[in-house]
Amino acid sequence: MSSITLFDNKNLIDMNNSMVAHLWANEQRDSATGSNFYFEGTSIYSYGHHFEAGRIVRNKRGEKAYLINKCSYSSSTSKHQCYVWHAIPTGSMVFSVGYNMSNSGSMSFVVNQLEAIKNSAERYKKARTEISYHAIWQPFTSLMAYIGFFDLGTPKQLLKKSVNEWLGTKHELAWKSDKVKREYVRELKRIFQIMLNHQSLGILGTVNVIVDEICGEGTWISYIERCQKFRAAQEDREAKRIEKARIENEARKKTLEERIQMWKAGEIRELNNPVIYDRNEPNVWLRIKNGKVETSKGIELSQSEAERLWKRIKSFHDGAQFQHDLARDSSGHNWAFNNYQSDMLTAGCHRIAYSEMEEIEMKLGFM
Repeated sequence: MSSITLFDNKNLIDMNNSMVAHLWANEQRDSATGSNFYFEGTSIYSYGHHFEAGRIVRNKRGEKAYLINKCSYSSSTSKHQCYVWHAIPTGSMVFSVGYNMSNSGSMSFVVNQLEAIKNSAERYKKARTEISYHAIWQPFTSLMAYIGFFDLGTPKQLLKKSVNEWLGTKHELAWKSDKVKREYVRELKRIFQIMLNHQSLGILGTVNVIVDEICGEGTWISYIERCQKFRAAQEDREAKRIEKARIENEARKKTLEERIQMWKAGEIRELNNPVIYDRNEPNVWLRIKNGKVETSKGIELSQSEAERLWKRIKSFHDGAQFQHDLARDSSGHNWAFNNYQSDMLTAGCHRIAYSEMEEIEMKLGFM
């Protein structure tokens, strides 16, 4: 946290941005300044008055709400917006209004929320994946809360408002022809009425009826069918991918088995061990070469050492408690037994199956 300097005579504060946002949200100062982030009274800004990130408002009943601007602007402003959001006390009334900041409420917010509902409903015409019901119900819930908070009137009164009262002067269609504006507002009012008629469905998170009424009968069932086909196609692709991987793995195993037998027969000098990540699978094989036991990683053991170690391994196999031991190779180096579990010996980077060691024992005839 940067140092804090108080200027009581001006009531200004120079501090980090998180503190600026918290002081604003909790109304503990009249103003404070951070790094390109400050507030004056009830409004908090990113870089300047051109971007109001949030505002605290009160209605006629003295109830408080927070208006926030989630519109994208820059990466640094996005950080400022996060500070604003996280500083607002839990349980507060919050409205995401974009640039439509108003101390007394605005029909622009109502219009924006209905446009969001319309756009979400339109997505059901082409979507192949599941769309959350929140995309329709959240804007409506916010819209109704906003209307109630600012006492904008009853839904019936709002539906009677004129086209110009709905669109105002800042809407993108504000300067279009009266016909265009009438048709647009008529559609938004129709959507508003549909939502009002089916408010009870919000508790259930049901949107099928609403989607069909907004977009036309059959939209919902077509959406469900597309989702089912898409899901089936995904499952089919996944099944094919798994089967392909299985076949490739089997092919690799078969090729590996062939190479192992060629290595054991001395037909190839090195096995070039593959990287096997499964700890339950062996990664080393054994052969007899020049009277010694050799691992596929190039470690050689004398027959006497191999016989000594075999007796230990056999006892583990027969149920004796595992005990650490050292395998001494032909070069005089010692290799530690780390573990013996599920008939798999782990010694350093070697994982050797019991069956592999038993095969060597049978060839050499250990007693």
